[in-house]
Amino acid sequence: MDVLSQFILAAAGSPWVLLAVAALIIIDGIFPLVPSESIVIGLAAIGVGTGHPSLLILGIVAAAAAWVGDNLAYEIGRGIGITRFRWMHRPWFTKAMTKAAAALDRRVSSAVLAGRFIPGGRVAISLVAGATRIPRRVYRPLTVASSTLWAIYSLVIGTIGGAWVAAHPVLGVGLAIGLGMIVGFAVDQILALIRRRRAARIERAELTRAADREPTPVG
Repeated sequence: MDVLSQFILAAAGSPWVLLAVAALIIIDGIFPLVPSESIVIGLAAIGVGTGHPSLLILGIVAAAAAWVGDNLAYEIGRGIGITRFRWMHRPWFTKAMTKAAAALDRRVSSAVLAGRFIPGGRVAISLVAGATRIPRRVYRPLTVASSTLWAIYSLVIGTIGGAWVAAHPVLGVGLAIGLGMIVGFAVDQILALIRRRRAARIERAELTRAADREPTPVG
């Protein structure tokens, strides 16, 4: 454990780690296969106890890279759409795109802001936003806000975990990542509940309007 701790601390103190983190976050904005959120949380847990990496610099790098990744996905969606290739017609992809389109159709701002906290959701939101030609002047400022909030959230979770077990950086990283997963799951469930309630309200309103349009029987 001591050897592993020393290795992790040495890696966290390297100036190259921030470049690696930036690259992984950008890739995660296009292909949700890299656990960029866990990496930022883990490094924040180390940084709070050792000062390396600097939490401020880590936060700036994370937010900037998240913005780049989201906007690259937007440009991909805008350039090639979401139906051009055969694999884009697979059920898992079309389902994700349909959900993203519905969220954007309801409210662009909340979809972009909330989608950043859902690994697969943020890619789908970005692709659909580009494919449906949501103006860049609308999308880009929203991703500045969402990326900044995401970076702050990751730093806070990492700081909490690292502060609890500052003497054991490996344990702190594990705890911080675990907290991040729990909070992320909770946020996902809350957003799903909000979406269901909103859909139910819309359905009730449509039923009410349909009933009001029905002709009143004569006689």
